[in-house]
Amino acid sequence: MGFLWWFAVVALAEMATFFWVSSEIGLGAAIFIALSTAFVGAYLVRRSGVAVWRRLRARVKEQRIPGRELVAGVAVLVAGAFLISPGFITDILGFLLLVPWAQDRLYEMVTARFSARFAGLRAAGDSLRGAVEGDWGTEVTDIVDIEEVD
Repeated sequence: MGFLWWFAVVALAEMATFFWVSSEIGLGAAIFIALSTAFVGAYLVRRSGVAVWRRLRARVKEQRIPGRELVAGVAVLVAGAFLISPGFITDILGFLLLVPWAQDRLYEMVTARFSARFAGLRAAGDSLRGAVEGDWGTEVTDIVDIEEVD
């Protein structure tokens, strides 16, 4: 239900913004701006997507985790959806998601959220690992050697 609610709110806000802009500058100019942002946005999304893809491939080739590149790729994908859809609010959000500074902030937000979420899991994993490895306060001193009998 939450997604539908947000979808309706954004659609109403987009319509209200379009009517306001068209009343200020004229209907023809508003339509021209909406269409031109779609074309410019499509070009920028393609260009940004290719750049992110190249960075991602280079990170994988270096055998490093491409976390920042994956977040940038999702940002470019969402930016493309925002820029293709008609409206001024989504266009502003779409162009913002193409800016490297905004992608860096998004990466920081995602990593902060996941590191906080997995901190408890990491602590539980460490205690479990200690129990499995025999960290029970005693040492294992007897080693039993089993030989095969022919």
